[in-house]
Amino acid sequence: MVGRKLFPKKKKKKVETVAKLKTTIHQLNLKTKEFNRKSNEARLKAAKALKVGNKQIARQMLIRWKTYKGKSHRYYNMIGKIERHLDALEEAQVIENVTGAFEASSDELGKIAENVNPEKAMELSDGAEEYISQIDEAGDLLAGDLEIDLGMDVEDEMQKLEAELLMGDAAGMPEIPLEGDDLELGLEGEEGTEIRSKDKIKEEIDKLKKELDI
Repeated sequence: MVGRKLFPKKKKKKVETVAKLKTTIHQLNLKTKEFNRKSNEARLKAAKALKVGNKQIARQMLIRWKTYKGKSHRYYNMIGKIERHLDALEEAQVIENVTGAFEASSDELGKIAENVNPEKAMELSDGAEEYISQIDEAGDLLAGDLEIDLGMDVEDEMQKLEAELLMGDAAGMPEIPLEGDDLELGLEGEEGTEIRSKDKIKEEIDKLKKELDI
């Protein structure tokens, strides 16, 4: 809270200092122009005095000319030093702004680094893989195996069906279309092929079983 109160005052003081320096430069510029004008006038008067043979007046005017010229040079030097201070203050402001930006950026980068460091990234990755494995395991449990879940043993029936299929291949047993989508697939074939009904095919299979004594 105290820092917030002091910061505006500090900024205001800096602005006032810059304004004061610029005002002083302006005043010194006016002075140097005045001294330059007076020095030029003194030199002209010295030249006129020499023309009329008055060396004493000419000498006095040249003394004034040199005095005004010296003051003008002195004020020019003052202006140069003040301008150096102004440049330094402006550069200091730039550096302060850049430093503040870097500090803010470093703070943000530090906060982000806490969440994206390699160790934490690896930890998150491993955790995610573990969660995925758990989900897959849960999915397998939910899907289950109907044969196991229902307590049915269809191995004997499976062997009989395999035997029937083998017998069917040997005796040219007609293919049996399945229900649903497989039935539709079973109906696809060459054009002109006659589709038998399920009852007709079942009769043929039963007859074949009796002949084979299955």
